[in-house]
Amino acid sequence: MTNEKLPKWDLESIYPSVTSPLFEDDINAIYQKAEELKSKSADKNSSILSILSLYDEMADIVENVGSYVYTSFSVNTTDRDVLAAMGKAEKAQTVASDASTVMVHYLSQRTDEFSSPELEPYALFLKEVKTEAEHMMSLEEEALANEMLQVSASAWSRLQESVTASIHDGDKTLTQLRGLAMDSDRSVRKDAYEREVKILADNKTAIASALNGVKGTALLLEKRRGWKDPLDRSCNTARISRKALSALIEALEESLPIFRDYLKTKAKLLGLERLEWYDMFAPVGDASMSFTFEEAKALIIDAYSSFSPEVGAFIKNALDSHWVDPEAHEGKIGGAYDIFFPKKKESRVMMNWEGTYDSVSTLAHELGHAYHDSVVKEYPASQRSYPMTLAETASIFGETVIFQEVLKKADKDQQLSLIEAYVQGACQVCVDILSRFYFERSAFEARKDGEVTADDFSAMMLKAQEDTYGDGLGVKHQYMWAVKGHYYNEGFSFYNYPYAFGQLFALGLFASKDSVPDFPKHYKEVLSMTGRFEAKEVAAAAGCDIEDKEFWKKGISVISGYIEKMKEWL
Repeated sequence: MTNEKLPKWDLESIYPSVTSPLFEDDINAIYQKAEELKSKSADKNSSILSILSLYDEMADIVENVGSYVYTSFSVNTTDRDVLAAMGKAEKAQTVASDASTVMVHYLSQRTDEFSSPELEPYALFLKEVKTEAEHMMSLEEEALANEMLQVSASAWSRLQESVTASIHDGDKTLTQLRGLAMDSDRSVRKDAYEREVKILADNKTAIASALNGVKGTALLLEKRRGWKDPLDRSCNTARISRKALSALIEALEESLPIFRDYLKTKAKLLGLERLEWYDMFAPVGDASMSFTFEEAKALIIDAYSSFSPEVGAFIKNALDSHWVDPEAHEGKIGGAYDIFFPKKKESRVMMNWEGTYDSVSTLAHELGHAYHDSVVKEYPASQRSYPMTLAETASIFGETVIFQEVLKKADKDQQLSLIEAYVQGACQVCVDILSRFYFERSAFEARKDGEVTADDFSAMMLKAQEDTYGDGLGVKHQYMWAVKGHYYNEGFSFYNYPYAFGQLFALGLFASKDSVPDFPKHYKEVLSMTGRFEAKEVAAAAGCDIEDKEFWKKGISVISGYIEKMKEWL
């Protein structure tokens, strides 16, 4: 942990404040555009292109407003003006969602016109319109569902965020306690873990209520809309087939012995008989390795520039233009994210800086997302939005670029630290993500039969961790279900497996960078396709078959090579 003065992001260039006339104007514009869209969609004389153009205009304003209130909320979860603005934004988003539903309803009656040459850029979007129409309730029911989501699932999600952002033990917030997992002193890590578990146990009932609310809502709506199960809808949203997901999951399951070997190797390097949960993020090698935020900035700019001067220039501008908010404090949510503002055509990055290499890697990860946003920023909303499976490609590619660059400059003891940190991250993305997948699958099954207790959620979590980490870990973490915000978004069921998809897909891309002529250009072209093509087509353009288990195992083999390299220090 460093004591340096950290920068704050610039949100005022987006809107002066949540109470500003400009913000209010855009809220009102959403209502106006929504009414226009419903009217135009119902008119058979309206061209489909004009309907889609109007939809794109509305979607941009909705995303801009939504991004702004969420960024404002995430750094101050108790601000009354922000909470009021979130309420306004959510009501406007509901109206926009209703209008979109009306658009889908009417467009589904005009599918014979979808093959028009002028609509070719919208081919994927219109294909998804047809699928959505097949899984749609009546317009009245959809309108009610959209409105209810704002007072049910969205409220439950905010409850989880607010609780986990505000709870603390003594002088440490939950986020700060979780940050101590990377401390070099085992007694500090163990104490922080025990304090974290205690405060989560004290608040488990409220958080379990939130999870029940979100998962119950998802199950109800997906059943009424005719989806086979939440995973079926998830695959459709992710633009992948169940076959591709099965290939990925099978590859991850077969890799578990490799990662358990890593955990046992790490235990030996730390001089431990076995690794416990609170040891997973312990530094190995040069334990004093730390970075100021300014050092991290310079490092990341140099590393991205070595890959591509164009990408490096983008990263420098993002950092110099105050797009990043790194400081951890009470009332700020945990984790990290990148978010896009379409009207400004800029991103913002939130994180909780700890001064570790992990913090450096997280910053590089989120800036990778921001670069991806910049590649697709000129496309209209209906062609810009990419699924989670492809969203992680640029971010994890960026992590790898940073890792390789830092590794070259490090001494032997630092190399061990870096390699272990990299494999540690891969273990999280492959093993912990698989445990989250198992947990969420079990949680949905249990929720079908009624309310699930906090203790039952904990039992599911422990089983999922036992099935994945196995004998690689001793003590595990029964409350991981309470701290992962991804579980608490009705619209993102099974949010986690795309991280594993992105990790292994990005590794495949990175491995080919020296054999593909003008690779930075090729890489940019692949990213540019992500909002307009299904994942299988994007992967094919990169020379990958995502429905083949062997493809995923190639990425795992890269990680396995670093695990073997770690053993040189035993």
